[in-house]
Amino acid sequence: MYLSELRDNESAFISVVGGSAAFRLRLEEMGFVPGQEVKRVYASPFSSSIVFAMLGQKVALRKKEAARIQIVSTMEAAVAAARPTIVPDLSKMQHAEDASSSACGGSCNGCSCGCGSKSSDKLPPVEGEVNIALVGNPNCGKTAFFNAASGGHERTGNYAGITVTSVVGRTRCEGTDLRIVDLPGTYSLNAFSPEEAYVARELAKGEAQVIVNVLDVTNLERNLLLTLQLRRYGVPMVGVLNMYDEFEGSGSKLDIPELEKRLGMKLIPTVSSQGKGVEEALREAVAAAKAGQVDYPESSEKDAHAYVHQLLEGIYELHEGRSSRVTAMLDNIFARTPLAYLFSLLLMAFIFYVTFEIGAYPMDWLDAGVGALSEWLSQTMPEGWVRDLLLDGVLGGVGAVFIFLPNILILYFFISILEDSGYLSRAALLFDPLLRRVGLHGKSFVPMLMGFGCSVPAVMATRTIENYKSRMLTILAVPMMSCSARIPVYTVLAGAFFPDHAALVMFFLYLGGIIMALLTAWGMNKIYRRTDETHFVMEMPPYRWPVPKGVFRHTWEKGRQYLRKMGGIILVACVVIWVLGYFPSGDKGLTPTEQQEQSYLGQVGHAMEPIIEPLGYDWRMGVGILAGVGAKELMVGTLGVLYNCEDSEDEDSLRTVLAASDIAPAAALSYLVFALLYFPCLATVAAIKAEAGGWKYAIFAMVYTTGLAYVMAFITYRIALMFM
Repeated sequence: MYLSELRDNESAFISVVGGSAAFRLRLEEMGFVPGQEVKRVYASPFSSSIVFAMLGQKVALRKKEAARIQIVSTMEAAVAAARPTIVPDLSKMQHAEDASSSACGGSCNGCSCGCGSKSSDKLPPVEGEVNIALVGNPNCGKTAFFNAASGGHERTGNYAGITVTSVVGRTRCEGTDLRIVDLPGTYSLNAFSPEEAYVARELAKGEAQVIVNVLDVTNLERNLLLTLQLRRYGVPMVGVLNMYDEFEGSGSKLDIPELEKRLGMKLIPTVSSQGKGVEEALREAVAAAKAGQVDYPESSEKDAHAYVHQLLEGIYELHEGRSSRVTAMLDNIFARTPLAYLFSLLLMAFIFYVTFEIGAYPMDWLDAGVGALSEWLSQTMPEGWVRDLLLDGVLGGVGAVFIFLPNILILYFFISILEDSGYLSRAALLFDPLLRRVGLHGKSFVPMLMGFGCSVPAVMATRTIENYKSRMLTILAVPMMSCSARIPVYTVLAGAFFPDHAALVMFFLYLGGIIMALLTAWGMNKIYRRTDETHFVMEMPPYRWPVPKGVFRHTWEKGRQYLRKMGGIILVACVVIWVLGYFPSGDKGLTPTEQQEQSYLGQVGHAMEPIIEPLGYDWRMGVGILAGVGAKELMVGTLGVLYNCEDSEDEDSLRTVLAASDIAPAAALSYLVFALLYFPCLATVAAIKAEAGGWKYAIFAMVYTTGLAYVMAFITYRIALMFM
């Protein structure tokens, strides 16, 4: 009998795990080993994936993957039927250096996993500091501990793999300076995924004087497997028993002194989200680092799971708490029935409605503020190119971007809530069947959702996808999602040329971006014939109330990143475009439009005209496309200047001027499609280069998306001409 044949609420014992070595290793890390009792909880809609309960956790497998696992009715029969090669000996497991190619597909540079990612560690060790490495499973509360300990601003997410690079913070504890490194969440150190390889590489450097091993006390049987691997580094360790409030609230029990004795390390109960126990854990870490002595009990057990069971025998009693009951109730609504898809779509619709409708009010306030500042500068500064640079190049460009900050904050506020609540894991479960058909993975859902906010963090989030091919396909699909930078292009052009149907046009643009992203992945999947094995082995964390402090901190961090983007690449792009559009200055009697036409930018636009004329564009629209290379927000501002709009920062003025221009509605619709499909900005290209491990994919993304945008814009223009 196979695991896929179990019915809801039925239990059995694993006897044999089939499939490739990589698949068996991943399952072993999650606890799917011979002799382990497993209970089927529920299947996703249409039974494409199944959720199983074991070791105090819930794990989702695709049905075809569950069909590779043989089960029997008793533990004795399971152990007797097990093949000796199913459970690897911990002492013989692969190291990160041996398996990095399997984690990243072989095209490696940068980090140990080969994804081209570099550590975000900008705070090198300082003499006299105690270096602490935070290590733990995903969803154990490790990053919440980091935030409480150091006041750091790293993301706290209830979705496996939120932290994808190390983050360093500093603090003091009783007169001792501490350097705390928050390493990515990982189930083991076997280099199956980029996160595992990265953590193994960082620990192998030998910089850590003490390891703080964060453990989910409600899931100790699995969490302690990583603890056993960490002991092999010979570094002093302190264990943090996190989420202890949930553990006690469920009536569960643990003899902490006895477990400390068996493990040979100090254990501190904590509630990291509330800061409870964090200071004590830091004090113990400092003491362990200064003592520098490691005396871990030796184990003769070859089976790590059996050894963990022995460690907890008689001292660990786990009961189902309120969190488990609430999770089961909510999963009946949000994950088990076909109505879950309807809820998901309604939820997304609500988020975007609030983002754009409610966000319109603070946008108007910021717009008025930028306009007032522009008016004041124009009255106080003397005429000349310096004033023009500040007003049109700096304030005109960056100001047009700044007013969309409320949209960014609102969108990431909701994404943060979805992550912290545990819903995004269910969304990945729901959409995996659809995404798998086009070569993507259930985990691709999260980066694609983030792409509606900004493509840069969305591309970075693809590192949570373990399969190399799926990760690359997701990277190529993400730029098709309508990021917030495209909002001003949509609102201005749709409002100017389709005032009675602007909302409908924007809806179809967003929908078209999603469809093109899926079609892109499908096409690339057919062309790119690499046959990496793709697994869907995902932990389903319990639903939890998001921590308000963490939600607002994450929201502000995303807003801060957006502001830094304005101060960097967008500011430079605005100045460069202004300079190219201002010089050569020519005759002072020229109108602004004539000046733009004879400028360097105008000359480039005229050179482009034969290429873009089949799309219905003139040279000015071509210049707008060039401006959008720096940032999509610059497209409408550039058009406003080129079409002689007196206030190119005011959306109403822009709409009025563009509506009265010689741009045909069919060309405007084609222009919207072009803006939708060609690569978002240079910052996204740089992110693709970093995550894909080289310029090959980045250049390909630029060429492919631009070529696709041209073809689809041409088709749109020709069809629109028949009806407009």
